[in-house]
Amino acid sequence: MAKRNTKEIILFESLKLFADKGYDGVTVRDIAAEVGIKQSSLYKHYKSKQEIFDTLIDTMQSRFRDASASFQLPDGELQEMAREYATGGNEVLKKISSEIFHFYLKDPYASQFRKMLSIEKYKNEEIDRIYREVYIDAAISYQAKLFEEMIKQGFMRQASPEVMALQFFSPIFLLLNKYDGIAEKEKEAKKILEKHIEQFDMIYRKEAI
Repeated sequence: MAKRNTKEIILFESLKLFADKGYDGVTVRDIAAEVGIKQSSLYKHYKSKQEIFDTLIDTMQSRFRDASASFQLPDGELQEMAREYATGGNEVLKKISSEIFHFYLKDPYASQFRKMLSIEKYKNEEIDRIYREVYIDAAISYQAKLFEEMIKQGFMRQASPEVMALQFFSPIFLLLNKYDGIAEKEKEAKKILEKHIEQFDMIYRKEAI
């Protein structure tokens, strides 16, 4: 594993502090102490606490885009994904939900970033917009497009793709909040997640004639 440089260490330690205490509850001195460097040394890498925060936002948005690309298919391949559902059934949906759930729950950056945004979104409209985009809008938009294609190909019952996406993703988001930080209950969370997918599939899968 490549060794992180000082700038990266400052970012990650700042993220953990912001997630725990909020932006206003953390000083540059706190960050420097956590990293193990002098405050003057930290200023060689970042001009201010605000610059660290802004860099965190940009870095994490890029990280989420990269992660999304790894477990979501481009729009042009939605037809293929829908056909996989026809042959693989709810295992396809389980795969999608499991990858999303695992990333947001287990990735150290993603978990801390969500906590930080949860604190700051009530104080900053731009942070609130980013929170909604990353954790709500992007996921629901993708799922709605996928379900629309599944309906079009005759694999799912006629229904609103947008409402289906809400019904599919909302329990996943709730489980993330319920089990975040409780590593010993990860198996329990995944079992509930699987039951959710099975029930969703029973409701919407169109039986072959």
